[in-house]
Amino acid sequence: MKKACLSNSFVLCLIPALVGGALAQEAPFEYPYYLFDVYNPDDDGWKGMDVNGLWPVPVVPEQLLIGPPPSGLSGVTIPSDHWLEFKYRGRLIDGPGDDIFLIENDAVNEQALVFITDGSDREYLLGYAFVPDIGLYEQSELGFDIAGISFPFVPSTIRIVGLDFRGGSPGFDLANIRARVNPDCGLNACNPNPADGAKNVPIDAVLKWSPGSSAEKHIVYFGTAPTDVDEDAAPVNKPTQPQNANSFTPPALELGKTYYWRIDQINDNDANSPWKGNIWKFTTAEHLVIDDFESYDNSTINDAWKQINQANISLSKKPKPVNKSRQAMAFRYYYYYETVFDSGVTTTFTPAQDWTHAGVTALELFFYGLADNETRVQMYITVSDGDVNAVVPYNGDANDLSNEEWQPWRIDLQNLDLNLSNIENISIGFRRSSSELSSSGTIFFDDIRLYPSRCLEENKPEADFNGDCIVDFRDLKELAYNWLEKGHNIYQVEAPDAPLAWYKFDGNANDSAGSAHGRTRGHPTYVEGVHDQAISFGGYIDSVEITGAASLFAKTRTAITITFWQYGNDSIHHTDTLCCSDYDYNVYDPTIAINLGCWKSPGKYNWDCGSPWSFESRLSGKHKYKTEWSNRWNHWAFTKETKTGKMQIFLNGVLYDSRIGANSPILGITSFEIGSGWYGGYDGLIDDFQIYDYALSQPEIAYAATNGTGIFDLPLIPPVDLNGDNQIDFKDFAILADNWLDKNLWP
Repeated sequence: MKKACLSNSFVLCLIPALVGGALAQEAPFEYPYYLFDVYNPDDDGWKGMDVNGLWPVPVVPEQLLIGPPPSGLSGVTIPSDHWLEFKYRGRLIDGPGDDIFLIENDAVNEQALVFITDGSDREYLLGYAFVPDIGLYEQSELGFDIAGISFPFVPSTIRIVGLDFRGGSPGFDLANIRARVNPDCGLNACNPNPADGAKNVPIDAVLKWSPGSSAEKHIVYFGTAPTDVDEDAAPVNKPTQPQNANSFTPPALELGKTYYWRIDQINDNDANSPWKGNIWKFTTAEHLVIDDFESYDNSTINDAWKQINQANISLSKKPKPVNKSRQAMAFRYYYYYETVFDSGVTTTFTPAQDWTHAGVTALELFFYGLADNETRVQMYITVSDGDVNAVVPYNGDANDLSNEEWQPWRIDLQNLDLNLSNIENISIGFRRSSSELSSSGTIFFDDIRLYPSRCLEENKPEADFNGDCIVDFRDLKELAYNWLEKGHNIYQVEAPDAPLAWYKFDGNANDSAGSAHGRTRGHPTYVEGVHDQAISFGGYIDSVEITGAASLFAKTRTAITITFWQYGNDSIHHTDTLCCSDYDYNVYDPTIAINLGCWKSPGKYNWDCGSPWSFESRLSGKHKYKTEWSNRWNHWAFTKETKTGKMQIFLNGVLYDSRIGANSPILGITSFEIGSGWYGGYDGLIDDFQIYDYALSQPEIAYAATNGTGIFDLPLIPPVDLNGDNQIDFKDFAILADNWLDKNLWP
């Protein structure tokens, strides 16, 4: 990373990179055209700087970071457990000097990781963005050069992962990001918008693309399955094909569906025409927002929601209850003896809303009670089409009104005798049962949304392994994949040679096999492990640095095995680094790195081993189950042999993944750490970390993991053990057959 400038002036900082000089003349630099992926684990919305530089305020990343920035003061704060991924209008390319520029708004120890990806499963950690603390608000330009990197994929997106845990915001305050791009399509259509693989696409999206260099007309293929757009498919018939415009308005899109499209290029004067396009896909948003209460202030909420009788409403902001993002509606209801029976609020839609499109079937909102609420009242929603008012009482437990947690309230719209194409207003209210009661309470409401039929956790059939609420061939395939697997497995064992190093972590980080003792950094602790104690890491600061790493790894130049027991927590990245040799961001990558991890769903694993680092010396993939990473002990073994070029990964004594062609030597290691590294810090436990100078066989790995017994006393990882007897057999198949073709979408 090179620090190009530090300036209070946005213009002064950016002009040298945009006009005159080599950058403007050599190749185009572009801002991203699409926000491809977003991760906000807190669901609390995004904060940053508005166009006037005011911070912290709610911001919309698409409005500030897609295309040229709206001002020289705006930006989005990316905290340490968040990311933004940007799509560019073409392939990222190398040129003179730096090829990617980030503008960061606040020079107070801001930090982030910068990845280049293909917009799918393949990624490259380009480097580390860091702005030192200079004690005042400054803008910094951070440059990255991609010279010499051979990507085995088309580099087209940039992901910024916040690392900051000391900054003043806190978070990496991204003002804008530019990259050197080759937007040329060649003969084929390219640069689809929505981007290939895009999610949460609006249902009113218009499909656009850049035409090929010789294209005069285009043929559009569109549908809900790959077969609708493959080489045997028929093109759309409206508008007439081929068409002149390089845009297409698809037929009505439904919520939560994946669509496929392809564009062929036509030139009647070229015998090679048509040029067949690639198949692209996108997935529409899963819901429509009726009201999320984010656009109001304390006065405008009372304009949008009219109070009825004794109701009183206001905005709830953190630390008060908020379901998602930054605001919710606080509803105070109260009654006195002999007063009215109803207390409510209503909002009117102008014009009336159509709830029949996009596959909508359900209304959902969230509510939050207080422990001292009077619960002898009936909560209800009224939905009106102008002629009929449909009143829907809350059918849950009345005590839910005093439950201090967010709870969903779901309403099947198909049961309402309404004209759903003309919804004029909705009301939320409370009705007491008797005028002799005096009642009061406060309920918080948030995120009123419309959904199609969907798969809810509580509705999943027993044999639904892939979580789509349907028991079909995909679940049968999962059962077959795990057929005859057993828990508490006993494997053949063979005693391996003595390890080069063995870190038992029984109260210390000493090497039990030699003298390459570990030196702890941060504040790791020792807790109960698989065998006696284990070490517990808490993220970026905690790690164990191995002393004498150069002499230790000098014995592993042609082969290596690394084994350990691991119990992880949810990761803030696709992966966390479990161990790593020396690296210097933007200078050189590690010879050895092991990365595992997940978020709320299974993530990725990477086994890197070879010098210099390359994709040819990486074994990478996606975890099949979350339990391969978190909330249970698992034993991992990673091997490489340079002579055969074979790399392998073993999970709980079984071969998990392998590859060949990785013949690069294991050289240049001068430092090594456990619990942190290249992709960031590890959250979780590690026990019995061992290093060998050859590639262990499966029986040797089983021996090393179990102290010679060969018994992996573990429950099965797969969810297909339906009867809970810790083996996959005909008893599980019988349960699957009994649930065959069960479909439990709601409603």
